[in-house]
Amino acid sequence: MSLCIALNNPYSKFAIIAGDGRVTKNGELVRDNHLKVTKLTHHVSMFCSGAQDYCEVLRGKVSERVNNDTSIDEIALIIEEVSRGVQEQFEKENPMYLVQNPEFSPLSTVLGYYDVSKNETGTIEFSHKEKTRRTTGSMVTVRGEDREGVLSFFHNNQIDQNNIVETVFNLFKHINSYNKYVGGDTILHVVTPSGIYEYNRGFYHVSG
Repeated sequence: MSLCIALNNPYSKFAIIAGDGRVTKNGELVRDNHLKVTKLTHHVSMFCSGAQDYCEVLRGKVSERVNNDTSIDEIALIIEEVSRGVQEQFEKENPMYLVQNPEFSPLSTVLGYYDVSKNETGTIEFSHKEKTRRTTGSMVTVRGEDREGVLSFFHNNQIDQNNIVETVFNLFKHINSYNKYVGGDTILHVVTPSGIYEYNRGFYHVSG
């Protein structure tokens, strides 16, 4: 499992995508340094998690078709198209998995972006169970583990917009302190008009 936090601040013109690096299988730790957050262009960052082998297929296929001249609208369509293809591949190669695990999403993808043509930041979310959701307003979204814990943290802790990176890392540290499925190398990208700034923090505590 994974945890992705996405925030958009349209007033200060930044979007944040953050994801942990922990990969588990059947409840056991596989690795702690998996790269789930990727810089696609100078102004677009992508998180992808679920069935990690298939996420890597998606990441590779999307990266091959995207460059710094690709518009955010085109990128969204490419991700949707590639996701559907990889989803079909997953279902073909694992015909009983979704029957036995109907709530599982093999691919969950979130973008944080700055649209140069519109001078706006935003996020885009896509999974095979939902329509593409695009947000340019002020928001926080959570994908993966412990959504209620994340929202409770934000509710109970004042968010300092001038120290938002540390706030998000503190959130991952909090979830990691009691949830063994969240942790490892946590990557955070801040997407701004001047480019993407990357931060890395390790959380390795495993409870229970």
